[in-house]
Amino acid sequence: MNIIIFGPPLAGKGTQSKQIIKDFRLTHLSTGDALRAEKEAKTELGLKASEYSSKGLLAPDDLVAKVVERFYHNHKLDKGILFDGYPRNIEQAKHLIDVIEKDGGVLDKIIFLKVPKDELLKRAVKRAKEENRKDDKDSDIVLTRINEFENSTIPAVNYIKGKEVKTIEIDGNQAIDIIYKIIKKELSV
Repeated sequence: MNIIIFGPPLAGKGTQSKQIIKDFRLTHLSTGDALRAEKEAKTELGLKASEYSSKGLLAPDDLVAKVVERFYHNHKLDKGILFDGYPRNIEQAKHLIDVIEKDGGVLDKIIFLKVPKDELLKRAVKRAKEENRKDDKDSDIVLTRINEFENSTIPAVNYIKGKEVKTIEIDGNQAIDIIYKIIKKELSV
């Protein structure tokens, strides 16, 4: 079972992902973790990624796509993969679907956590205080991340939906356990 979980920053993807991975024994793909693993292993991709991160830059789409492709091929025989917040744009979505389909696999479902902007901003303030998250302290930075999600990732979600992948849209402004009950029921079908 290959699943993508989407949602704007602070929607609760990480919290829900942990439970999904535990209950359904899926392999978790976080692009940040995969990039760090490549860097630590000093692979060719990892060395290229290090060039960008050492300058404070994000790795470009083509590099991230190669890392995701390698991860997929290394884990395709696992029970399934949970793609956490990836793909982030239409080009990445096209590439991911190509990689999975060329291998004879399918993308089974999309989980899309929807949370209003004002609630995301409240969560940022709370998380900044509770977890001392610097990236959540500046509301302009949080708004930039939310807008990036709306402008780049929502079109990717819509592109994948257009491929007739079952999409589970969930109001992410509910209690964590209620959201997970919905997810678990949908993934158990």
